[in-house]
Amino acid sequence: MRAPPRHMPVYAANTTRALRSPGDTLKRLLNPEQRSLFLLLSVLAFFVLTPLLEGNPTGELFIILVMYLTLISATAELHEKRVLFRSAIPIAATSMVLLGATHFYPIRPLMLADDIVLAGFLCLVSVSLFLYLGQPGAVTKGRLYVSVALYLLIGLSWFVLYQIVDLLQPGSFAEAGATLTGKILPTKLLYFSLVSLTTLGYGDILAIRPAARITAALEAVAGVLYIAITVARLVAGYQTSNKK
Repeated sequence: MRAPPRHMPVYAANTTRALRSPGDTLKRLLNPEQRSLFLLLSVLAFFVLTPLLEGNPTGELFIILVMYLTLISATAELHEKRVLFRSAIPIAATSMVLLGATHFYPIRPLMLADDIVLAGFLCLVSVSLFLYLGQPGAVTKGRLYVSVALYLLIGLSWFVLYQIVDLLQPGSFAEAGATLTGKILPTKLLYFSLVSLTTLGYGDILAIRPAARITAALEAVAGVLYIAITVARLVAGYQTSNKK
């Protein structure tokens, strides 16, 4: 009986590497800085492309694909936190299925379920990234990418909340003095969300129902607090890294 070849342990080690989890493969392909940049670019793409493509069936499918990229990149951003990462995967997958379903079957219960799941996912990611920014460490490009991406994710989260509010209480918003009825174009609520987040308050689109008003007010508070707290954290991290 022949003895096993001496190179067998090396082969076994290579096999073990090949059987690593998809998360480990993702970690090797994209470093934290690249993942943060990908998240930032995907969120920016959604904000920029939505007004250009909405109203066109093919364009709206492309918007959904961009949202898929945002969900995937946001999930990848949680890779370092195993529990959150594993929890986010089924939520993101459910949101993807519902996004596709509502495109072909835009009925109110399905749209409401889609928005609730998406809002829960975005809140989970936002809280996780906010806690990450509070950790001690140097101010790297990755942290700066995350800080900007998180600010936009907050706006995106409130955009989804506004859709939920309008589904539960139709006629919650008005534009130029006229109540918005039926399905509101995403661009209008995206615009309203960013205007509220930055406390610009142009006044061309207004929240007129109590639930919509308090939701808009809370977004304005969140936007102000986020800027103040994030800047303080980044400055503290910069000073700490300089002392070392």
